[in-house]
Amino acid sequence: MNIINPKALIAEDEAILRQELQDALVQLWPELDIIASVDDGIKAMQTITDLRPDIAFLDVRMPGLSGIDVARLAQHPCHIVFLTTHNDYAVDAFDQGAVDYLLKPLDMGRLALAVQRLRQRLSQQPADLSALQVKKPQEPLRWIQASVGNQIRFINVSDVLCFRADSKYTKVITAKLEAYIRTTIKDLAAQLDADKFWQISRSNIVNVAAIDAVQRSDGGLALRLQKEDEWLAVSQAFQHQFKQM
Repeated sequence: MNIINPKALIAEDEAILRQELQDALVQLWPELDIIASVDDGIKAMQTITDLRPDIAFLDVRMPGLSGIDVARLAQHPCHIVFLTTHNDYAVDAFDQGAVDYLLKPLDMGRLALAVQRLRQRLSQQPADLSALQVKKPQEPLRWIQASVGNQIRFINVSDVLCFRADSKYTKVITAKLEAYIRTTIKDLAAQLDADKFWQISRSNIVNVAAIDAVQRSDGGLALRLQKEDEWLAVSQAFQHQFKQM
């Protein structure tokens, strides 16, 4: 059965990207009825239950529930397109029946291809993704997407001096700018190259190559990064890393 005016949900926690995707879909697919645009997985799940969209664009990593969890647990079946920064997060989902996945930042040509695939799949039943398992990235994180004011910047991880917990966000500090991401220090530590980035406390991860000086004081340890005046305390649990320096 062909659906003349399909209904779609967009779930993406970055407001700029969410609006960018919505505007692009309006241009590429005027008949598409975007019935909701939400910023976390809990709202996405509730929207799918209440409004029963035909299509859902789901960010793989967002607050509340991940896009993968929403796709697995949603009671109403719909065609899924994942939004992700990493290929590996969604490749397994694609193999198991997700219509497509889009890498951030969005590429209009790639989105047009996803729309074409969606149009073709609308006459079929959505895939069952209840058994979906997602592959973890096999390589350390190389690029991050971060907010600088009202802009989204794509930052090479090797340029980062320090990641610092800042309220609900993590501050990304480079020699040229400071930006913000939602990924926690704990999650970042699992994604970074452990030989190049050391966690020194619950709040800080530093680029080893950017360390300018290390000093001992009152039995503790502190370090200073290049082009920074501030000394950062190294928690006792992380001091063993500095024995090799």
